[in-house]
Amino acid sequence: MVALFAFAGCREDKKTNPNNNNNNINNTNNGDTIYMVQDASNQYFVQDGDEVILTNKIVTAVDKYGDRTGSFWISEANGGPFSGVQVYNTDTTSTWWTELQVGDLVTVHGRKMEYSYLDPNTNEPLFDDPLTEITEASVTVLGAGTPLTPTEITASDLNSVATGEKWEGVLVRLTNVRVSTITERDGRLEVNLFGSTKAQDDLMDLSTVTEGVCLSRLSGVVTYFFDYYLLVRSASDIEIAANDSDCAEIVDEICDNEIDDDGNGFTDCDDFACTGNAACPSKSENTDELCGDTIDNDEDGLTDCEDPSCFGHPDLTACVETNCTDTIDNDGNGYTDCEDYDCGNDPACAGSFEQNCTDGADDDGDTFIDCNDFDCKDDPACIESNCTDGTDNDGDGFIDCLDFDCLYTDAACAEGKEITDATCSDGVDQDGNGFIDCRDFSCQKSPLVTVCEGNAVTCADGLDNDGNNFIDCADFACRYCHATDPTKDRVVSTCPPCVHN
Repeated sequence: MVALFAFAGCREDKKTNPNNNNNNINNTNNGDTIYMVQDASNQYFVQDGDEVILTNKIVTAVDKYGDRTGSFWISEANGGPFSGVQVYNTDTTSTWWTELQVGDLVTVHGRKMEYSYLDPNTNEPLFDDPLTEITEASVTVLGAGTPLTPTEITASDLNSVATGEKWEGVLVRLTNVRVSTITERDGRLEVNLFGSTKAQDDLMDLSTVTEGVCLSRLSGVVTYFFDYYLLVRSASDIEIAANDSDCAEIVDEICDNEIDDDGNGFTDCDDFACTGNAACPSKSENTDELCGDTIDNDEDGLTDCEDPSCFGHPDLTACVETNCTDTIDNDGNGYTDCEDYDCGNDPACAGSFEQNCTDGADDDGDTFIDCNDFDCKDDPACIESNCTDGTDNDGDGFIDCLDFDCLYTDAACAEGKEITDATCSDGVDQDGNGFIDCRDFSCQKSPLVTVCEGNAVTCADGLDNDGNNFIDCADFACRYCHATDPTKDRVVSTCPPCVHN
């Protein structure tokens, strides 16, 4: 038995209440439970960063495979929703770890943490559903127990946060599911299942699974990384059906028959497979015609020039201030005459904008002079004209390839970068930062790239540029609204602003 190191600051208020968890009738010590860690509706829900002691829990999976070992998963004996959690462990040399097996009973003393992948530019979380982990864990192996029977769910249960969050960390089983495709992503093999979820090879080799096969049983623990998916533990978690007919045939979604043909939980136009289908006209507001018809075409609550998709779109003329001296908001964007950037070069607005970008003066009184003023960003004098001379030609503080003017225009500066359609769709990590193609922010933000979402143009073109089934402002690369903190919102100019109560 491994000794448990005792932390201070235990949540005694919860441990003394004999009714602390209605879900966990098997909890005999009235202490912390995994239900309390995972279920936000639980009366004694454990907050992010709180210490917990989880006693007599069953090990359901152990990661000793591949190059990212150490984590293991534990469960309440009763199973069910919110019954499992991942323990993030970095101690892979101790005896307790090398001997740990599925079915062992353990006590884990650690800290609850909500993990999310972070935006490399803003350091803000990008996950819709942060992954709950127990970190800083001290582990006591109490002895061998009985392996837990997986809880049966359907593949569509993992299609959304609303239905999938309660299964995160839980050992589950899918029955009669068909493998649709097998793909490799970022060095991981993904087995995609008909019905929208998938299995991944973090815990075992899945290379023997074949496309099209009908599986009578597929078990694993549920995890989350932008989507919910299964981590299959061993060959015994996979069983090929004796009768292929036990699994539904793979069919395409028919977009106008009110049937979920492909079994992914979405019907007709609610299914992203129907995007672009004649039966499902695009809901967009990004042309002069659509931005002048007094209709909220994209159903975002904003009409015509009130909509950022209209007034922020670089190719539209319908939402431009046409008269800079009539005290009328001609383009309906909330700014009148010289308050509107459209009037930046109108003589009547001298003093409101930096109209001379080479005179060494702060013409508009905003404390920024010439090329250091945002008003001058498109002025020829403020564009780096020579990208190899070691000189800051435009005086903006950036020299040659460090200047964005060069990065997107000069071939020498583009070499080794992911900033073009070609380098953002070749499956290669060109710049060696660990992110490939549209997962790389340099692809999302480059004005030269049309195959990824993430800039003002690609977020308003009505296309699923990056092929992730999310179009324009429905894609987090275009519009991300934090649940509680408005300072963490990230929205491009052509998407509606976030609304916080």
